[in-house]
Amino acid sequence: MVGGMVEVRDYVLWPKHIHGDATLRDELLALDAGAVVTLDIGGVVGTWAKMAAGKHGMPTPGLRALGQARTHWHGLFQNERGAVLPIRKP
Repeated sequence: MVGGMVEVRDYVLWPKHIHGDATLRDELLALDAGAVVTLDIGGVVGTWAKMAAGKHGMPTPGLRALGQARTHWHGLFQNERGAVLPIRKP
């Protein structure tokens, strides 16, 4: 299998919740703030942006969903919190 699994635990995708694909997790963690990446999560392909640094200047490892990915991810968080879905780069 190419890719891993991610748990829906917040409105933001946290790479620490990616299991089974350390390469993808580390790649997402290494992105610069504002960098955009396309991910396939549970069969829905969408765009995600790396979050800006926090108010104290520390990097924030989360990614925010954009557009249709946002609608999909937020729906999952509201209705299926704790779901575990396949994640990969298409």
